[in-house]
Amino acid sequence: MRAKIFYTMVVLMALGNAQFAFAGATQVDALVEKLVEKGILTKSEGIELKAEIAADEKIVRDESLKSSLPDWVQKLKLKGDLRLRYQQEKKETDVKERNRARFRYRLGLETDINDQVNVGAGLASGANADPRSTNQTFQDSFSHKPVNLDYAYAQYQPAKWVKIAGGKFLRPDYLWNATDLLWDSDVNPEGGAIHFEHLLFPPTTGYFNTGFLVQDEITTASNSKTDPYIHYAQGGLKWKRGNFDANLAGTYYEFAGIKSSCPEWGKATNTGITSVSSTGACTGALTYDYDSLGASAQFGMMNPFGEFPLEKISLIGDYIQNISESVPSNQDTGWSLGIQFGDAKLAVPGNWQSKYIYASLQKDAFVDFLPDSDRLGGGTNTKSHEIILEYMWKKNVLFGIDYYLSDNLSGSSNIERLLQADVVLKF
Repeated sequence: MRAKIFYTMVVLMALGNAQFAFAGATQVDALVEKLVEKGILTKSEGIELKAEIAADEKIVRDESLKSSLPDWVQKLKLKGDLRLRYQQEKKETDVKERNRARFRYRLGLETDINDQVNVGAGLASGANADPRSTNQTFQDSFSHKPVNLDYAYAQYQPAKWVKIAGGKFLRPDYLWNATDLLWDSDVNPEGGAIHFEHLLFPPTTGYFNTGFLVQDEITTASNSKTDPYIHYAQGGLKWKRGNFDANLAGTYYEFAGIKSSCPEWGKATNTGITSVSSTGACTGALTYDYDSLGASAQFGMMNPFGEFPLEKISLIGDYIQNISESVPSNQDTGWSLGIQFGDAKLAVPGNWQSKYIYASLQKDAFVDFLPDSDRLGGGTNTKSHEIILEYMWKKNVLFGIDYYLSDNLSGSSNIERLLQADVVLKF
């Protein structure tokens, strides 16, 4: 009993006297060893006491350091991932296949600067300014690799049911699509967007997204061409009851400043982002406008086969139609349909997911600088089968295989087989 009382007194003295607590491990160890030598504490109690004092000292030191930092630093969150990839490509028109070793590195941070506003920024690898790729190929005799600003945004949330983003922001929270038929997952748009979400009646939640996205800027003041931009509006419903859930959305896209409006812009086809040369001559314009109506859907079911080890199965799909005037009716539609099954989330070792998607995107159904870049280079006039398998091997370590079989939708055949084998490490 005497030893226990003395043990408690020593601990309280060590924690209560700041000068003693930070005097260093040497003095603490010497005191405890003296107590063991005199038989007041056993050897095991001495070891335990030193460990407890060291732990308490660390807590005091950490709390002192943390309290001295600004609030936004205390709330700072870091996240990132490294992906190592082997990629094999073979086109019907090529004699040889292409084999590439690649990596992707991303590092992001975000913090709350007050109760309603937070900011975020991220860096990502990538050999060029392509908005649809953060991959870096192993090449150029071990050269240094570039790093780009992937996103930088501010988000304002005045109430639980609304949030507003501005800058180069992360798209999923402000525009939902079930597949990457129209938007490559690497694209982070620039401009501003608003997300509204509110419980309508249990178990149905309604949401509305709208945004103004700046696509490019015409720097030649003498040119009257409108700066190209995208405006969208999306309304949707989310529903969940028991083992079933669903997400349905309809979207309107308005594109401005991308259609040819002066003779020097010529008869270009769907070739990408509008730009203007330094002399003011129009280049890169598109023959048609791309105002479009789309729909996205996801239907899921938990434990569809009872005891069979399949946690969730979902049907997913997207649809798009160009509603602009003069677009050929046989070139104005795109759609995707897929099935996803496995674990609901890749959260712990042993979790897995698999997905199959068929995608068809006619030539003038949508602009060709936004769709998945792995589907025959990311253009339109494509059809594709995609199979994905992902497995969580260890905590934060993921194995994945992604296989595409793609071809031109019309015209001459250009079959491409693309295999990507990944190891993803998250932190």
